[in-house]
Amino acid sequence: MKPWSDLWPRAVIFDMDGLMYATEQQIQRAWDEVGPEIVGKPLGNEIYHTMGMNRALRVKYFYDTYGSDFPYEKFEKAYKACVADMKQREGIPVKQGLFRLLAFLCEERIPAVLATGSSSFHTYENLALTRTPDIFQYVICGDMVRAAKPDPFIYELSCRKLGMRPEEVLVLEDSVNGVLAAHAAHTPVIMIPDLQKGQTSAVEDLPLAMMDSLDDVTDMLMDAR
Repeated sequence: MKPWSDLWPRAVIFDMDGLMYATEQQIQRAWDEVGPEIVGKPLGNEIYHTMGMNRALRVKYFYDTYGSDFPYEKFEKAYKACVADMKQREGIPVKQGLFRLLAFLCEERIPAVLATGSSSFHTYENLALTRTPDIFQYVICGDMVRAAKPDPFIYELSCRKLGMRPEEVLVLEDSVNGVLAAHAAHTPVIMIPDLQKGQTSAVEDLPLAMMDSLDDVTDMLMDAR
């Protein structure tokens, strides 16, 4: 593989929460809001330990941290209602440069894949509410795969669906778990940290680059044409 050439990337694979949309901030605020009712304190800081996880791993984390009697179903119902209210009042914040990058990939006929640990419902709701252009060749969600990030399965599956070798694609991630998953799948990855800014030391040598926004990715690919 020769990075930054006209032969690469043959496809771009996107994470969603924190990468395409600033939804993790809404979830964090909701966890803070409902936490006192559940365990007597805000729970927003727990999001730093669960980013990139699917529901099963998130449930396990809360049971491991707060005990097997943690009322996860009650917690989940409460925070999801809170997030739904935020989405209605505030909309879903789109991350800087997303639509520009998607337009560039469409113009250059570079396939895009969405590979997220979020549920199918959450994923398609976000795509619809933000009016994100429908250019994704595949949308792979957390409830469609057998293992969650940092397991590499979702990126290995993405490459198989594309019919491409891992080194031919580019993964875009915002979380440590996501970068670990991409690295384990042997896919080049660029990290654009969101909530985990300042907490990337565990993966700082793994990405091809650390960037500030999706605009930087577009600029890089345009320069490489």
